[in-house]
Amino acid sequence: MGQGLSRGLSPATGLPAAQALVREDPGPDPDRLLFPTPSFYTEILVAFLLLFLLLWPAAAASTDPQEKPTDMQRATQEFERQTRALGMRQDSAQLHKTSRRLAWHGRLFENFRNDALDAIPHEIRQRGQANSLLRRNQFGFNIGGPLVVPHLIEPSSNTYFSLSWEGVREHISRTYLRTVPTLAQRTGDFSSTVDSAGNPLPIYDPQTTRPNPAFDPAQPVSLSNLQYLRDTFAGNQIPQSRLDTTARAALALYPAPNTNVGPFFQNNYFINSPETNVANGLITKIDSPVKDHHRISAEIDYSNGLYGAPRWFPTDANPGAPDRDFRTRAGSFQDVWTLSTKTTNSAS
Repeated sequence: MGQGLSRGLSPATGLPAAQALVREDPGPDPDRLLFPTPSFYTEILVAFLLLFLLLWPAAAASTDPQEKPTDMQRATQEFERQTRALGMRQDSAQLHKTSRRLAWHGRLFENFRNDALDAIPHEIRQRGQANSLLRRNQFGFNIGGPLVVPHLIEPSSNTYFSLSWEGVREHISRTYLRTVPTLAQRTGDFSSTVDSAGNPLPIYDPQTTRPNPAFDPAQPVSLSNLQYLRDTFAGNQIPQSRLDTTARAALALYPAPNTNVGPFFQNNYFINSPETNVANGLITKIDSPVKDHHRISAEIDYSNGLYGAPRWFPTDANPGAPDRDFRTRAGSFQDVWTLSTKTTNSAS
């Protein structure tokens, strides 16, 4: 009995063996709970690394741009940025300023060309000549900004006004090569006048016209079957007494030859005459929103000018183009409804 009890009890505690076994298990070490082993850190690091590798592609995809903007989208963004900087949009900073005078903007410009600034080509300098005339001035201004009329157009209406004016003053040399009667031809001497092949051109006396007795009516008229015959002037020269008075007066309006380029006395008159252009143009426009998607605008265009054609002859016999005045007047009114990003209704 004593032995059986001794076998069922723990000699150290006097408790049943099973209970003694349980109590003898020390359980987790408090120091290990506060200070885990290195393998624990490794497992945590590996777990975080796997989680990062799983989530990183999705996070990276969410931060990438959806797609590359098109040219139209970039142009629209740039237009919005420029108009915002000029105070022409609802979210512009200029709209919140107490003074709107800073929103007005404009410019002055002058573009000019002058032959005094051009180099003289060698072939021109070699002949002792100077540059051809070239004087051109293109100038003007433009201004634009919010339009405010006390008790009529308030600053909050976002009504804008623009005005542009431009002028042109141009004098430029134009050159031509033409043919005028020679001094001998003016006196009735055509002895040296030839055709393009160098053959003499006979001058016939109209007073010697007579029927050709050998003419055959059944055959077409030709050099060998002439209907009428005429005699040429002796030596291909018209007598002074036969020259027409009206023709003499007309010849006085023609300038004398000033060159001899040829061939055969042709291309004997060189023209270097200035062409004049004077122009003025004005454009004014008013643009005003009625609602967020509804705008109206009005525009007036005005221009006039003078085209002074180069004169070939300094007399009334000038065969060149005449001077021309031009004037244009135009006006337009436009009503624009923006129904959507793809639909716009416009009436003008």
